[in-house]
Amino acid sequence: MVFQGWRQVLDLIFPRACLLCRRLVVDERSPSLCYSCQESLTPIFYGCNRCGAPPAIPIGSHVKRSQSHCHFCKGQRWDFGRAWCFTVYQANAARAVRLMKESHGESLTLSIGDVLTEWLKVQEGFSEVSYDGIAPIPQHWVRRIVQRYNQSVTLGHRMSRGLGIPCLENLLDRGRWTQKQGMKTISERRENLLGAFTVPKPQEVRYRSFLLVDDVMTSGATLQEAARALLQAGARRVDAVVFARGINATKPMPPSHAPQGDTEDLTRKENSGETPGNPGESLRRKIH
Repeated sequence: MVFQGWRQVLDLIFPRACLLCRRLVVDERSPSLCYSCQESLTPIFYGCNRCGAPPAIPIGSHVKRSQSHCHFCKGQRWDFGRAWCFTVYQANAARAVRLMKESHGESLTLSIGDVLTEWLKVQEGFSEVSYDGIAPIPQHWVRRIVQRYNQSVTLGHRMSRGLGIPCLENLLDRGRWTQKQGMKTISERRENLLGAFTVPKPQEVRYRSFLLVDDVMTSGATLQEAARALLQAGARRVDAVVFARGINATKPMPPSHAPQGDTEDLTRKENSGETPGNPGESLRRKIH
């Protein structure tokens, strides 16, 4: 009661504002995310139950939906079992991801962690008792100094509190410096991350199951390499959960099946709201 009283006094002197829309936050659960912006973060429905991508077939279509793969992960050999992705990387979700990567975005990350936790609890196939620990995607120590905090670790600890799964922020180590993924093709992203993650204490991993946590997934290269490191160290099972799913990635079709320069879109334009442009340029990424 005393804390709530001081909180009300401080709110009068230093009004809190939503980090996404800058409107004042009054009598709301989150100090940095208003109800309106939270409602604008629309969850993905009927997403791929391997990589979490939104469906290529519009909701309501009479065509039967595949529940085992999507256009993006068909033919892929993911090392993680499945990835739950809360929303599409666009509009307010894209702004949230960018803010979460900045040093002053930690309070927003905590709010996103609460949203992600409540959503994950009711997802098909998810059970808290299936995992021995949450493993946030680590940063290289240089990037950590520059950014001052790791949004994946903050998400992991927040979700740990709501799910009752311990957050093991030192389970993985990013011992090798990697370039930012933003303007790389899928193949370049995967090459950039090869061998980037290690497991300092394999004895803490063997025969156990883990839930990787990150803020955003586009090509899946980061989650793939992290999962591979855990499995090579002896983990029994590795799944993943992310806040936003990038949908502007494309996957080149096999050379024997596609004309030169053609690409296969990750999702239909109904999901992304974008018009395909130059095939070469469409392979470029705007986010990490």
